[in-house]
Amino acid sequence: MSIPKFPDVPPGYTINDSIAQIITSIAMEEIGLSHIINAEGEKLQYILGTLEGRQLQQQPTLEQILEVNESVKGMLGQVSFSQMFLMGKMQAALNAYQDNPIPPPTPDASSILVAGGYGTDQSIPMYVLTAVKFNSPPVLQIGNDITENADGDIFTIGIAGEYLINYQMAAYTGNPLVTINTDVRLTSNSIGVIDSVNLNQQHVVNQSSVTVNLQAGDQIRLNVIENADVGTILINSQVITFTKVG
Repeated sequence: MSIPKFPDVPPGYTINDSIAQIITSIAMEEIGLSHIINAEGEKLQYILGTLEGRQLQQQPTLEQILEVNESVKGMLGQVSFSQMFLMGKMQAALNAYQDNPIPPPTPDASSILVAGGYGTDQSIPMYVLTAVKFNSPPVLQIGNDITENADGDIFTIGIAGEYLINYQMAAYTGNPLVTINTDVRLTSNSIGVIDSVNLNQQHVVNQSSVTVNLQAGDQIRLNVIENADVGTILINSQVITFTKVG
């Protein structure tokens, strides 16, 4: 597959011209991710013997099928992780769009923070809230409305207002035959539980969105609590996005 090329930048390039190229780059990344998803689908078809024109010389064992399935789940978890970052990138570009090219708005007018992480294994005690960390890769921040602590598990609101919070967590158990049976809770030190969802599958990618009014000093966490002892829970990726909307 050939590599897309950006056109030459002409003189007098405006902010909106730059935003258009950013959106174009997002579209290119989406095309790349679609190829990855298609390849993972063909991988499953091949091991199951249903890929047209490609037949296995011998039937795979159950262990081999499960191994390929784990590989596909891991890759799709990373694709979902990338999608959340692209969403934050797109939102930042759209927020920066201007009908008339003028200097960007001050940080207090609009703020986006995207934080992510991946590849963490957690042995979560039953019925005990455990904070999910977002300290890898680095935080992308526009404005100064939200800050992240050093451990990457607490986000502090700097300016009161209405915030759109999107969050995602891709998780599965070390045993592919055991369901996760875990709650994911978005919590605040002043409000309590803002949003909650139950993960009750062998492998699940949860994505949730909530709009909430927050005060300066509010501390936001994403917590997990195990409803049944399933041992080690592996988290492929976790992403949280804060957007100040009012």
